[in-house]
Amino acid sequence: MITKTIFLGLLALSWCGAAFPGVGLAQDRGLIIREPMPQKVDVNQRTALVIGNSAYDATPLRNPVNDARSISSALRDLGFDVVEKENLTQKDMKREIQAFGAKLQKGGVGLFYFAGHGMQVNGRNYLIPVGARIEHEKQVEYEAVDMGAVLSEMDYARNPMNIVILDACRDNPFARSFRSSAQGLAAVNAPGGTLIAYATAPGSVASDGPGENGIYTGELIQTLRTPGLRIEDVFKQVRSVVRQVTDGKQIPWESSSLEGDFYFAGVPGDAGGATTTVASQRPLAASSPETMLTRGSDPAARSPKTWKEPVTGMEFVWVPGGCFQMGSSDSEAGRDTDEGPVHQVCLDGFWMGRTEVTNGEYRKFQRNHNSKDYNGVSLNGDDQPAVYVSWEEVQSFMKWLMDQNGGQYSFRLPTEAEWEYACRAGSEGSRYWGDDPNQACTYENVADLTGKRKWGWDDIHSCDDSYVATAPVGRFQPNAYGLRDMLGNVAEWCQDTYKSDAYARHWLNNPINTEASGPEAHRVIRGGSWHSKPAESRCALRASGLPAGRNDDLGFRVVRQP
Repeated sequence: MITKTIFLGLLALSWCGAAFPGVGLAQDRGLIIREPMPQKVDVNQRTALVIGNSAYDATPLRNPVNDARSISSALRDLGFDVVEKENLTQKDMKREIQAFGAKLQKGGVGLFYFAGHGMQVNGRNYLIPVGARIEHEKQVEYEAVDMGAVLSEMDYARNPMNIVILDACRDNPFARSFRSSAQGLAAVNAPGGTLIAYATAPGSVASDGPGENGIYTGELIQTLRTPGLRIEDVFKQVRSVVRQVTDGKQIPWESSSLEGDFYFAGVPGDAGGATTTVASQRPLAASSPETMLTRGSDPAARSPKTWKEPVTGMEFVWVPGGCFQMGSSDSEAGRDTDEGPVHQVCLDGFWMGRTEVTNGEYRKFQRNHNSKDYNGVSLNGDDQPAVYVSWEEVQSFMKWLMDQNGGQYSFRLPTEAEWEYACRAGSEGSRYWGDDPNQACTYENVADLTGKRKWGWDDIHSCDDSYVATAPVGRFQPNAYGLRDMLGNVAEWCQDTYKSDAYARHWLNNPINTEASGPEAHRVIRGGSWHSKPAESRCALRASGLPAGRNDDLGFRVVRQP
């Protein structure tokens, strides 16, 4: 026990492969293009149309509507005027696209997002509406929506900057009746002042994902909320994570003709609400907003020293030795008395798992391990953290891992002091990003608005991380040491025996409490979880459980002895 509980769909613009005929650049129409001039952009003028189609008759999709809701929430947080529509027919899609084009004529930045079925036919890309009746390729142009219509509306509006995001390259639901074997969407060169982002490469297909969101959109939602990244860096970061979690099976792609810098959440060093310069690439352009996001902007988080364990594939990062103030002050919100007194601790450097151990990694040791589900939501995916693992079972895993490595390395749980030191990563706030719990969803999977909608929770973080239970590991921004999921997803076993007054017994260098280490002696548990309240997502929080105990919010990460 734990004492303290801590359109069918080929679209999210995934490049799926050739050019969009009928959508030419301005030069092709004989227009005179002026030399791009830097312009002041109204960052508050941002317009978005978001469409998610899931309710297809023959091949319904699980995630597009969820994706549309989540991306809309993120864009609204970033100042976009969002029109969000779900399960639209062809007539409704065309009407909304035309209305979107009319709004863009007022200037600013335009963003179009589609999740659902999409396909290419003879080099043209089509978004599939709900209710489409398609028996062969020729019917697609009459039953679907030509993606060129969206780009044409943007081009006609002459606004300085546009972004198109397509999460639609899922398997063609009509493939058996088609003569062509082309998969996914066709590649298209972005018109002037436009970035087109695809959930996967040209001619490839994207995954709908095992969770509440598709793999691509789930990662994009997290990255968009982080201040400081240029738009190109946002999509680079998304591409890197998606490629990693899909083992290279899905690689997002972009086509861009942008010349200036654009930021989703604010310019570096700016608190927001200021204007920024963007090179306009359209004739007679008025103004365009900018935004920005940064994940892992600390240099230590971008380039940590790493080591990959060869048997399970677990990645470790080097945590440099040093000293810190362990515990929490009396004034820290949510503090418990066992978190004091604050005292200095000095530690040698150590290798720590970048993330919690996943089901896939743990099953290399225990083939039939079952992390079960929570009210019908699976916790059992290979890339989700292993839960329902006791402290005693973890000790057996560590011995097995050492044996698999020929005794060359020794593996163990982190000490309580090591865990808190690694969590803080040189920071001084109650959380490694600061003291505001409502910024948690950029960094951690915690109790949030998603949980409130799904489970009716009340004591939550006022943000949305898009997960209703455990998330695939590594989906959120790392701390300054490059460690992920330290204060969310699942709480983590530590090596120490729990004592409420342990800090009064700590020595200065590499402390660990091993008193009363029998089967009835509680072991330390650290970190928040997917249903942690704001008071529980703090680096100083201490909890405990019996060594034979298991839970749906409790896992572990590994330390390698140098």
